[in-house]
Amino acid sequence: MFDSLGLTEQTLSVYRALLQQPHLVRRSGLADLSAQLELPEQVAHAELDRLRELGLLAPRWTAADEDYPLHPALGFERLAAKRQQQLDELTGALREDQQAAGQFIADYSEFLVQTSTREVEVLRGRDRAYQRMQHFQPTKSGWTLQPSPEASGRKPSDSPDIPLLERGVDLRTVFPESALKLPGVREYCEYVIELGAKIRVAPALPLRLIIFDGESAVMGIDPDDTSVGAVIHHSQAVVRLSQELFLSYWRQAVDPFAGQTAPTAGGITAQERTLLGLLVEGATDEQVGRRLGVSLRTVRRMAAKLSDEVGASGRFELGVRAAQRGWVE
Repeated sequence: MFDSLGLTEQTLSVYRALLQQPHLVRRSGLADLSAQLELPEQVAHAELDRLRELGLLAPRWTAADEDYPLHPALGFERLAAKRQQQLDELTGALREDQQAAGQFIADYSEFLVQTSTREVEVLRGRDRAYQRMQHFQPTKSGWTLQPSPEASGRKPSDSPDIPLLERGVDLRTVFPESALKLPGVREYCEYVIELGAKIRVAPALPLRLIIFDGESAVMGIDPDDTSVGAVIHHSQAVVRLSQELFLSYWRQAVDPFAGQTAPTAGGITAQERTLLGLLVEGATDEQVGRRLGVSLRTVRRMAAKLSDEVGASGRFELGVRAAQRGWVE
């Protein structure tokens, strides 16, 4: 009942007996106190010491070496005040510990932010990303997956890649097949190939990726919307994964300027096979168009052509008939 004040039932029973019979607190009354409470004298003596520690027994002014039990109102008030002081001290210590812990957490969070800042740069918005990209001056290599190249009215000789090629930088780019149909793209490719660039095409690409010197990997925050911005990874783990991703597409891609054509399977092109695979996976026409780097109209035209070829009346039936012909897995 009084555990919070440090009183056990046994200590409380001794205190109650002394309040009722104050003379038992004297040395001569120890034996009677022990007998009355059925406690060994050694235990009763220890309980008296405990009451003195708690302040429930106080020395008499009129008699040396003699105590008396305090009135319960005063005794419990003092005991509660003492416990309150202890609680206040604990609360203060806890508050200091919480502040120290908060500072420790803040220091660690700052360390993580600093570490993350060194490993990752987040560039919000197309303009900021473009400005940051101008600071990259690769000396060894620049590998790029370019899912959605834009037609340019600039002369190929005005390309910012020219100085890099003149310095012997290994520039490799993978475009989607559809990019070669855009105005100026084929002319640009032929021009930079003459200077040492390497260009291949693939049916579709998952995202835009640029790797500089095998040290930094740049990719879009949103693969479907380049206006959102870019993320630059300097972590060697991420850069290495990016290199493996690029090389995987590079090995599967073909060089359209070396007399190669896109691989075919059962009479369809690699681009058409990729389109079928995306449709079977449940991709929307818009998503397919972004992956292939073609317009929504082109996606629907290709799907209609394939549907006519296999006699399918809808997307589901097209997927079934394409699977039957071995065009998709």
